[in-house]
Amino acid sequence: METITLTTREVMRYGLQEGAFVPVRAGVIEAVARIIVRSKVQPSSTASKDLLKKLQWPSGVPYKIAFSSREGALLLGPLIGILANRKKGKKYSWSAHLKETQRHARRLGITAPVFAVQDISWEEKTVEAVYLQSGTWVRKIFPLPKVLYNRILKRSMENHPEVVEGKEKFEKLGVTLFNPCYLDKWETHKHLMENEEAKAILPETILINEPEEIWPLLTKYRLIYLKPIHGTHGYGIYRIGIRSTGGYYFQSRNKSNFGPVLSKETIEVKVKRLLDKAKYVAQQGLRLATVRRAPFDIRLLVQKDGKSNWQITKAFGRVAAPGRFTSNLSQGGTAMGIRNTLAASTAGRKRKRTLLIKEMRRWGIKLPLLLEEGSGKNFGELGLDLAVDRNGKVWLLEINSKPRKRLSTEEGDPEQVRLSLERPLVYGRLLDGF
Repeated sequence: METITLTTREVMRYGLQEGAFVPVRAGVIEAVARIIVRSKVQPSSTASKDLLKKLQWPSGVPYKIAFSSREGALLLGPLIGILANRKKGKKYSWSAHLKETQRHARRLGITAPVFAVQDISWEEKTVEAVYLQSGTWVRKIFPLPKVLYNRILKRSMENHPEVVEGKEKFEKLGVTLFNPCYLDKWETHKHLMENEEAKAILPETILINEPEEIWPLLTKYRLIYLKPIHGTHGYGIYRIGIRSTGGYYFQSRNKSNFGPVLSKETIEVKVKRLLDKAKYVAQQGLRLATVRRAPFDIRLLVQKDGKSNWQITKAFGRVAAPGRFTSNLSQGGTAMGIRNTLAASTAGRKRKRTLLIKEMRRWGIKLPLLLEEGSGKNFGELGLDLAVDRNGKVWLLEINSKPRKRLSTEEGDPEQVRLSLERPLVYGRLLDGF
């Protein structure tokens, strides 16, 4: 018989009765169990072997018991699935990072199995996941978690038909998937433009359908950036500028010079080639402050905590490699602490730098709220890329819904690394009812 043993205090606190039957949930699997009041010799509240088997809870994996007044059920967990990407027969991407996340989950008393969509048995509502046990990855069958932390780190994998179909099934099963997708630059811009205050930090941006649509923006600012709306890590970004001596230049992110003088017709041909391959936005070119004559931006890693409040976990500068105009670390950029970055920059005196940091932190909390409100999506963490122009004005360059987190920190603070790994877990724990 499926039974669950509770303390007298728990039975009273949850408003339950000894001998009564109560719904019990682990992930999306539900069962009914009879309540037994614990004797003094039993060390803790427990579920019977029959109940664990019915809930598909794997042997040897610890669990806690909580009560959800909203569901009117007892819960086994906390259970947070980490949805990752891997090709068939291969390891998961970023396995070292996933292993470190597992260690922190264990320390927090959270079970966080890692799996891909193809590992799910939809009929059984279970998943064959990897789980860190004694420092080694082992495969175990778990109930499909009710809460999923999306760490699919490739757009191509995110858009795979099996993943798209899986997300539809998650919704039908009532699964909460936070950080559900990569962001569309144009849609993100439109959401934020709905807020009057946010408009002030958004570079003027247009969606391009035809090459000739770039000219009013280029004439106005003399410099524009072309960005693929589904691009990541600086790939596919170009800039077009008007030369002081006449003509135009068209520069890719990995070219250190402007190249030959180009005509208007040649520029349109180049833009047409880009539009034939992907959707692009054109964005106002900003005259940015620099560090050693190289452009830089400030990356804020913002995450929800265990109370669903946005917090700034990391704030650091990214300085572009020599000759580059994008500062992505994956493209050769250098990371520095935020104060060191601003101190080495042309952004102004110490007092002004303090005000800049204060303003950036304010936007670090406000922008995620605006994005969630506008998009209707639930995020647990975001990467915000902010920049400072030569006049000391703050601008938003981009929001990244799948920020890549390093296992080291730019300022040598292990506390930041710990928080960056733990905050999504404690947010997931909240969503799971613990």
